[in-house]
Amino acid sequence: MPVSLVALVLFSAVLHALWNAAVKSRPDAGAAGFWLVLGAAIISAVLAIASSQAYIPPMAWPWVATAGLVEGLYFSSLLVALAHLPLQQAYGVSRGLGVLLAWPLAMVWQLEQASPLALVGAGLLSLGLLSTAWQQVGAPQGHLSGRGWAATLVCGLSIALYPLVYKQALSVGAPPYALFATSLALSLPIQAAWLGRTRWRRLQSEIAIRPMVLLACAGLCAASFLALLGALQTGGAAHLSALRNTSVILAAALASRQHRLPPAEWWRAAAVTVGAVLVAL
Repeated sequence: MPVSLVALVLFSAVLHALWNAAVKSRPDAGAAGFWLVLGAAIISAVLAIASSQAYIPPMAWPWVATAGLVEGLYFSSLLVALAHLPLQQAYGVSRGLGVLLAWPLAMVWQLEQASPLALVGAGLLSLGLLSTAWQQVGAPQGHLSGRGWAATLVCGLSIALYPLVYKQALSVGAPPYALFATSLALSLPIQAAWLGRTRWRRLQSEIAIRPMVLLACAGLCAASFLALLGALQTGGAAHLSALRNTSVILAAALASRQHRLPPAEWWRAAAVTVGAVLVAL
């Protein structure tokens, strides 16, 4: 994999972990996520218009619409997971699971190949994920949430799917800025539905608290995904998705600033990260 491509994906990973940690610290992660996605969609739309890359060819629209559905599931489930689970569990398990699911899907769908190192990496990922899930069985009641874990599983599936769907959309001519802006816009009704009947009150309350932080998060989100889309134009979806999930170790570092992580948590994050790197090679 070219060094420039690796650097672009790692840059995307860092930004992704940062905005996840920032949203986790908000009073209402679900409402904050809605504003974040709306802001990222507007930023991407402005970039599409400014660069004269706003046209989406007709053959790309089915994939763009599918991307919107997957993004809606991704953001909604991620924000539920962040609201009910510690950052390291919600982020680490969902992203590790996404790598494990992306690889067989890419092999069948886009004919990507798995090397022996990739299989070793998948084993390390599985070990880290299973260890994290098992540790949560004995966690304090405040860390146990059936809804949170269900959302994490849905999030992992959507993480596996969206690089593949974006890759398909890009391959039939969808420009990155317009693709991302449109998919985010299509995801907003799904996110609004997940906020429930009190959605407008929640949204108004959340935007009133440090709105510039939400704007910064929207910028980080847009930059993170657009960097990934740039990489997907030339790289394989499963390889790049795995490499991007090295952000798990950064999420562990950010989580340690909120509360001290035991050594076992660091070992789990390291297993997921090293596994992701091996899968990406």
